[in-house]
Amino acid sequence: MRTIGSLRSLALAMMTLFSGCMTGPSLIEQTDPYSSAEPGSGLWWSEKAQITPGVRQKCSKGKIWPVRPRPSGDGQQFSHTFHAAHYWPLPYVCADRQYVGEIMEVQKINGWTEENTMYSRHFNSVDQTLTRPGRLHLLRILEITPFQRRAVYVQSTRDPGIDSVRLAEVESAIAELTHGPETIAVSLRSGREYSRPASEVQIINELYNSSIPAPRLTLASGSAGSSIGAGSGAAPAITP
Repeated sequence: MRTIGSLRSLALAMMTLFSGCMTGPSLIEQTDPYSSAEPGSGLWWSEKAQITPGVRQKCSKGKIWPVRPRPSGDGQQFSHTFHAAHYWPLPYVCADRQYVGEIMEVQKINGWTEENTMYSRHFNSVDQTLTRPGRLHLLRILEITPFQRRAVYVQSTRDPGIDSVRLAEVESAIAELTHGPETIAVSLRSGREYSRPASEVQIINELYNSSIPAPRLTLASGSAGSSIGAGSGAAPAITP
């Protein structure tokens, strides 16, 4: 009889505990030092639902447990702890994902802006008309750039006269290449030129090749060179 009574009391206590976690527990204290709402009320549960999960940081015997930063104060209710464990890591990663997405979008915008800029190397220094590489670069923007990213920027020279001539030249070239029906925004942009024109790259490459110290590997002249090209396996000559 005593065993049956003990089991009955335990079952009643468990039913009270679990029912309290769902509808407002009767085991909760009548006063809550962390809330002004009545314990067990709808407003009280709404406040408790905003509490972050995890271990609370406490001070014991002059030491902070745990030593890593943790929230302090009131902990989650049992039902909220179960909810957080069941759906983890949602919704706590949503803000992080949005933040990363915003950073990536800024990087995309900056990249397309850099790619769609007409720099000083794309204009003739005398009359500010587009060079052939400049027209090819503009044509690539008009044909390859996605429509939502299709905008043309002109590097500002800090000279209003030159900037206006360059803008007019680019707008005229766009009208010529698209035959008029497509409207594309053209605007000035302040920025540095981080790349080099192809002619400058070629000069640097030629200077590099001419400065290679001896000995150099070169093909042998005459029949030896022909035999190397034919795949005879002859070794190249070494020029001292």
